[in-house]
Order: sequence, then C-alpha cells, then structure tokens
Amino acid sequence: MVLFVNGAFREGSRTLRLAKHYLSGYNKEDIEVVEIGDLNIKPLNRQSLIKYNKAVSNAEYSDKMFDIAKQFARADEIVIAAPFWNFSIPAALHDYIELVCTQGVNFDVSENGSYYTLCKAKKLVYITTAGCYIPENDHAFGYIKDIAKIFWGIDDVKYYKADGIDIWENDTEAILRKTENEMDNE
Repeated sequence: MVLFVNGAFREGSRTLRLAKHYLSGYNKEDIEVVEIGDLNIKPLNRQSLIKYNKAVSNAEYSDKMFDIAKQFARADEIVIAAPFWNFSIPAALHDYIELVCTQGVNFDVSENGSYYTLCKAKKLVYITTAGCYIPENDHAFGYIKDIAKIFWGIDDVKYYKADGIDIWENDTEAILRKTENEMDNE
C-alpha cells in the first residue's frame, strides 16, 4: 500500500498537482490517502503529552491518537506532498509527524541506544513547491529526510521540488512540467 500524506490542501495547489502526477503511476486501489487538512490533530500539549507518554510507557496503543502511526507503519511506500512554508513544512504536517513518530509503533530504541524501524516502507517521496527559491540548506526536506532515515529506517528518500514558481519572470508551467519530467524519468 502507498500512503499518500497530503499536506497540500489549498484550493488549486500546485504541490497537489505534482503529487497527483507522481501517483498516477499507481493503481488507485493501492493508495491510501491521509488528508492533513481534514484531520483534527493538535500539537502535544501538557495534558495530551501526559496521556501520550503513559500509553507509550505501557506499550498501550489502543487510543485513536495512535491510529495514524499504525497506518504509517503498515505502508509499503510513503508519499508526502506539502508546500514550502516559512522555510519549513506546514504546521499541520509537523503535528501529524509528531504523532506518527511513536516509539513502539514505527520505531524503537535498542539496548545500546540506537534507533531501529518498525515501519514496513522502504521508500519515501517528498514533493514540494515554493513561490520563492528554496535555499540550499533546505530545512523542510532535511527534516523529512532525517526522520525518514533515523526513525523509520527508510534510506530510499526521493525529493521533487518546483521552486521559484511565483517569481514574475519565471514560467510557472515550464517549472512544473520540468519537475513532472524528473518524476517520469526516475
């Protein structure tokens, strides 16, 4: 199963356009979609963190808050689409990832302190667009790539971006098509 984590929920999203292009190579029946914009996920606060930590300490994952972590752990491939916001990822996606990264569900720690995965996925694809140019030190992709490798044990991490698309002298359509061609040629 391909898990499509859609963090591109703005009407007319160009990030979503690229994600749909990437996913067009899969059977629709093999894709499970998480619509970040429709979830009621909140960042862990004092009260929810106590509940979360107690459940993790007791290896008791029956609460609904762990459903997305279980779904994530079952996926064969992860596709994340999110616009480049404030030099990072949208807050709603960060809140989702915070709950997905649940010790005992999709990663654990060995006796020597090293992380190991409990995830099935061997590939993660991250798709983004930006009106400006994404800097060389890309915090958004760096964050996704590091978590994918360290917590989820995913070494095959692909990155597709279309940036500079709102700069008036740039041809937005040409930039999007170039990124779609990159997807087609891998």
